[in-house]
Amino acid sequence: MAEYPAKPGLLDAPSLTSTSRFYRLSLWLHRWCSLVATVPFLILCLTGTVLVFHEEIDAAMGVMPDAPGLSAAQRPLSESVDAILDANPSDKVIYLGLDSEHHPGLLLLNTVPEGDSNFDRARLHFTDLATAERIEAEAGEGMSLTGFLLELHAQWFLGPLGELLGALIALMVLVSLLSGLVVYWPHVKKVTFGLLRRGKGPRLRQLDLHNTIGAIVLGWAFAVSLTGFLLGFGTLATGLWSQQQLALVQSMYAGSAVDPRRPPIDADVALRSALSAAPKGWQVSSILWPATVYSTPRHYTVLVGGSGLDERLVRVVLVDASTGEVAGTAELPWYLKAITLSEPLHFGDYGGMPLKILWTVCTWLTLFITANGAWLWWDRRRKRKAHRSAKEIAP
Repeated sequence: MAEYPAKPGLLDAPSLTSTSRFYRLSLWLHRWCSLVATVPFLILCLTGTVLVFHEEIDAAMGVMPDAPGLSAAQRPLSESVDAILDANPSDKVIYLGLDSEHHPGLLLLNTVPEGDSNFDRARLHFTDLATAERIEAEAGEGMSLTGFLLELHAQWFLGPLGELLGALIALMVLVSLLSGLVVYWPHVKKVTFGLLRRGKGPRLRQLDLHNTIGAIVLGWAFAVSLTGFLLGFGTLATGLWSQQQLALVQSMYAGSAVDPRRPPIDADVALRSALSAAPKGWQVSSILWPATVYSTPRHYTVLVGGSGLDERLVRVVLVDASTGEVAGTAELPWYLKAITLSEPLHFGDYGGMPLKILWTVCTWLTLFITANGAWLWWDRRRKRKAHRSAKEIAP
């Protein structure tokens, strides 16, 4: 019968440190947080690998049309809005999106049936900014592959409750990473980093792989887990902001309602007014129509941002849909800023294709050490059980 390694490592407590209460606690936390989170974390890694390339997949499957590219001559936004309304006479526009980085020259618009303002039931439409003509997406209606995977990855098909479940999983992974670093520290003092000890059985070799790869991806895994933890509170934080700070702003700028389908002031005037109240160099990223949960019955809610990191630090500008005047501005609270900055870092959306490839490699390495760690625990448990059985039947 094979003997246990004389110098166990990450998943086996070294005898010299077994008397340390902090070490034993770290070992217990690392083992059980890792085991409990193994299956959901494997699912998150697999879905996350696909979602890193969601833009490329959506374009290949026709969910997102090819971006026409930026043009020096662009038609007014109101012409694109009219084109969508003419094609959908029973709908109203509630959202307009401009993304020159990922979809240059493409205008995104959401519509809902008149009388509705729920973004969950919104339909997505596209127009060419240069011509104001509608662009049909080949995939048609229904949830896309990346939409399905995102709902699984972010909400586990449980809505906001699923987001909190995801935050709990991310928290367990964070605890596993930090406790694993404590457990690994005595091991690295005895074994050269990256050394795979040969001739002492597959378990010890797998343990060395677990330790080495875990140390390599530790920083990445910590960043992705921390941002995943923050994103798990996205809906809750947005609802809190909407009910408190946004509701206060809305109550301060009340007034007679406008026609939410055809406001007196069009999107072009709202855009120019918002830019006049924004820092120099900032651009409009989104315009929300009056009479939505994030606007008032009288005002457009316009989101503006800068470039680089400032692109994610959104400022809210309320524009009177009757007069075109800026009614007020507000910055996002610190917790929403943290969540907003977390999303691109979580999905590797800061540095184009090279960063996406790096994110994918790190994800697959993390997949390996997750599965590898579960195997090490099971193998150790199996050998202990076999050892006990052998002792019981021994004469």
